[in-house]
Amino acid sequence: MATLEAAYNESINKSRDVVTDSKWVKMFPQCVADADKSSNFMTRALYVGFSAILSKRGVLGPEFFSKNHITEKLKCMSLCFKNPKALQISQLLRNAGDAIKKGYLKEISLVITENEGDVDAIEVYSFKFHYFKNGGVAAQLSTKVKTDEPSPFEKLTELEYQGTETVRNQLVMMTRSISHICEKVLEPLPKEFDANFRVDYTDEAPQNYRIDGFFDSSTFYTLPNDIQSATLGHLRPGYHASLIDVSSICIPDTYAAELSLKRYAEKTAEKLGYATDGILYKSFSFDGNASNTTSDAVRGNDSTMENLANSLASYTTLTPLAVKKNGKKSDHSSGPRVAPYSKGRSRK
Repeated sequence: MATLEAAYNESINKSRDVVTDSKWVKMFPQCVADADKSSNFMTRALYVGFSAILSKRGVLGPEFFSKNHITEKLKCMSLCFKNPKALQISQLLRNAGDAIKKGYLKEISLVITENEGDVDAIEVYSFKFHYFKNGGVAAQLSTKVKTDEPSPFEKLTELEYQGTETVRNQLVMMTRSISHICEKVLEPLPKEFDANFRVDYTDEAPQNYRIDGFFDSSTFYTLPNDIQSATLGHLRPGYHASLIDVSSICIPDTYAAELSLKRYAEKTAEKLGYATDGILYKSFSFDGNASNTTSDAVRGNDSTMENLANSLASYTTLTPLAVKKNGKKSDHSSGPRVAPYSKGRSRK
């Protein structure tokens, strides 16, 4: 099974828009300007981002991870390819990356619910995507007069590509922000919960298109109207952009959470010698879609995450037996399952 390490011929890249960090180039392209390398970067960013979330939030145990370098100065916990289950989760994310390359992936989310099969989420980490047909040329939004501040995602579509070094900085800051919010801001998850990946497709995706390992469900996910949320960062390689955020019942207050993130990001950027890149926080701009309620997203799909304490990766069978939190198996053949293969774990 192929891994997520970089595997392309960088000698053909004549641009001076490169990052030569020896650790960086083991996983990411030296340059992320063209369409192919831009999508390759995004695939690996999914791997790094969700590895950090699964590790720092304690969704998976330490046996699923190994220390890895993003840059020569930054280590992170990444899904370990030597662990067969973690490797299969990585492959699932790689499959999602194939949809990015085709322009078909609108959003991929790690959805945490109280019970298996729940539509209502208690915590969601999302990568939302925008595609640039002309690479560095930003989207032109509607010329209608607007009285409201553009949402963070609308602002994302207007960002210009500013080079691979800036993209590297964005990824580092996103990873640091994930660590900060999980360790310093979020309240603990309930003792028992369930989690799986879910995806939604762009309008350009063929009606019968499915990412390998993801299966149909009637609803993407929904969030309570009063749930709080925070932006964790954004990425803007040559032909793509992604906004990364979290919505959670474990965030006491959006403004306080993002103020903490903003202060931490500024200190971190100063320490690393990065220019502050203007993370698109919700609290400091109007976001009409902050609730992220998506009950009408009938094309959304669930992933095939196996038991979060045990398997998390077996996704080759359409109708498996579900493992309940007490470890007993339950046959769901009597009715449709909203979340195939999702299984719960108990927090000690």
